[in-house]
Amino acid sequence: MKRNILISGGGIAGLTAAKLLSSQGHDVTVIDKAPSFTKAGFLISLKSFGVKIMDELGMTENLLHESSPSEYAAFMEANERVIQKISYEEMNKNTERSVLISRGGLHHVLFENIKDEVKVLLNTTISQAVQQGDTTRVTLSDGTAVTADLVIIAEGLRSPTREQYFKNCKLEDFNTIYMGGKLKFLHGYTVGSFKIYIDVNKMLSIYPIAPDEIALQCYIQEAGTSSTGRPNANELLANSFKGYSEGVQDLLKRFIAEGLMFVDKMGMINAPDLVNGHLVLLGDAGYCPTALSGMGASLSIYGAKAPAHFISKTPENLTLACKNYNTLMQPLIQKFQGNARKNAASFIPKSEERLHQFVHAFRSASDDDLQKIMTDPIILTEEQLSFKIG
Repeated sequence: MKRNILISGGGIAGLTAAKLLSSQGHDVTVIDKAPSFTKAGFLISLKSFGVKIMDELGMTENLLHESSPSEYAAFMEANERVIQKISYEEMNKNTERSVLISRGGLHHVLFENIKDEVKVLLNTTISQAVQQGDTTRVTLSDGTAVTADLVIIAEGLRSPTREQYFKNCKLEDFNTIYMGGKLKFLHGYTVGSFKIYIDVNKMLSIYPIAPDEIALQCYIQEAGTSSTGRPNANELLANSFKGYSEGVQDLLKRFIAEGLMFVDKMGMINAPDLVNGHLVLLGDAGYCPTALSGMGASLSIYGAKAPAHFISKTPENLTLACKNYNTLMQPLIQKFQGNARKNAASFIPKSEERLHQFVHAFRSASDDDLQKIMTDPIILTEEQLSFKIG
């Protein structure tokens, strides 16, 4: 049964949903507020079931072409003393391989795959959505009116459509500024061997991803900042790592002067229900677990497959498909949002005492302990991997 489906938000979740639903024969339109798509974006690690679903979609070759090497991660103290060195190959032995890629690179792979299959309208948003029985009358920002059987809202953490039609959702503020981006220059770092500095109220990651390119990510806890970050992000970044090695400070100065930086205030959505009639929240718009969960991109991809799976089971009953989607996702959301809170407490300690406790425990951790800390929390059950509920 062919359906008209409107997806608002052409990010990772939205494009994955578009691919899956279009493949089922539905008429899919994607709208996005951006005037154009680019390959810019911060670094993400696509893991476990996220990689598996990309395999199923036949995008592995292109995904690997856009990816960066990742071999080791050394967790460091500010004084350059190593806390623990981890092999990605060892950590991933019980799961699907991990793919390190920029968010823009992953988005590019998805967009290139679907751009000829679905209609994509840029510089376009939802102005109004009125549900009438089993359909929704949507007015777009250019005044165009469209009728959809299903509207998927994948607009990101600060979705205006969610704010308008899902009144019970709350934004959980992490009081943390996230800064990430890339810097092009010839450097002496070992490609694929990363450094992650753990300190009180902050964490800095340095990712050499090519002989002439380094990606950086930084989390800095700052209470009382605005909802969208800080205007003086460069000053915050420079001041937060004074006292670090000359090499780190020089790298940050160069990044501030020449790099491409993304800045945002971290948070995640607590949504008691992802469904309002035939309006559905997807991805960061409904359950952003933050980058600290380690599974934000994978959960977006999994979440995009879930409604497509249930629609394929009951194509004549979208109400039941939406209900099943919400039932499946809620415990997973709790799981990965819980991971984010735990990781924030562990990897961005709020005091010298907590930092000392983390360093001591992480340094003395056995391989089995590291597996439990780094990998076990991201594994799904066989029922979840099969999209079974009950």
